[in-house]
Amino acid sequence: MNNKWDVIYIGNEYSIDNRTSSHHLAKRLAAQHNLLYVEAAGLRMPRLSVSDLKKIFTRLYKAFHRKPKKLPEFEVLSLFLLPLPSSWWLSRWNKNRAINKIKRKCTQMHFTNAPVVWCTVPTLADVIQKLHPRAIIYYCVDDFSALPGVNQQRIISLDQTLSSQADLIFTPSMPLFERKRREYERVFLSPHGVDVDHFSQANLPGPIPPELANIKGPVVGFFGLIEYWIDIDLVCFVARQLPQVTCILIGRITVDLRQYDIPANVRFIGQRSYEQLPDFARRFDVAIIPYVLNQQVFNSNPLKLREYLATGKPVVSVSCPEIDKYREVVSIANDYQEFASLVGMAINDTDQFAREKRQQVVAKDTWESRYRKVSEQVETILNSKKTMEQ
Repeated sequence: MNNKWDVIYIGNEYSIDNRTSSHHLAKRLAAQHNLLYVEAAGLRMPRLSVSDLKKIFTRLYKAFHRKPKKLPEFEVLSLFLLPLPSSWWLSRWNKNRAINKIKRKCTQMHFTNAPVVWCTVPTLADVIQKLHPRAIIYYCVDDFSALPGVNQQRIISLDQTLSSQADLIFTPSMPLFERKRREYERVFLSPHGVDVDHFSQANLPGPIPPELANIKGPVVGFFGLIEYWIDIDLVCFVARQLPQVTCILIGRITVDLRQYDIPANVRFIGQRSYEQLPDFARRFDVAIIPYVLNQQVFNSNPLKLREYLATGKPVVSVSCPEIDKYREVVSIANDYQEFASLVGMAINDTDQFAREKRQQVVAKDTWESRYRKVSEQVETILNSKKTMEQ
């Protein structure tokens, strides 16, 4: 890189333990450039749930606390926007507040008048031009309109607005790439990376977390957000078919588990830090991806797939386009019975060659390599704009 960029990076909440591509790219951008991470408001209306109420109070505290949170890597600005987009005057208040807070923070950080605006969510699509961007980058990581509880038409409108403004659009999955490139120019496929060194620790001697230390028999493990797209019924089916195993699900729970008949050998142990995940995976005999097959999953590229493979553990998954590409190293099931049968076979997989092959498949897919390719394309766009201005 020939020069530092001033980057306004608009993403989801940075402090959550469920690390997404948004977090990984921001960290690497900040190592080379001046970066302000803006925590935009959620895409959906909050529910009257303990989880959502906690998030609201946390966001209020961060937004109005006098001392903004400063992480070792970069500054984080948390916006609190009133969740009533149908009200025109509240919508206008939200926009003005967001613009003023971002501009004020950029001034404090000595940003130029032409920052690079990098978005991983479309929440602030209708205010970005007010920031006088040098370039707009849209890293479209998901089919946002298919997420639970969102106003679909509003999210589609925001996504279209941001896509039409963007100088570059990156998507991690082929279905999203195909859809975007039919409508917009400068669309690139940029699959997720993986922190190989971090997750490969699961195959080295080390501690077993106390939550798993006393479990007898095989452990079937999952880590990630436990939302509506996780097929809890499938996990329960596997547990009943294989009573000798213990199914461990690690992650923040946003669904009501009371609606399920959960057997005793299925345990939800809640959210754990990103740093702890290799220790938990060390005890896994099999890692699973039990997704519900819907539009959001079809368009996704599961980050956890590469993280699982980096551990070397056997992986059993449902089928979706981006997972199917890894059939050589992932056992893919088409129904509940096949899923349980594949898990049953995988718990006896002690093949050292197969373990090494799983790790080798993702060895070059580091976040550093992904970031480097994306940055080169951004640099090209910035240079072309500079040439046109001269």
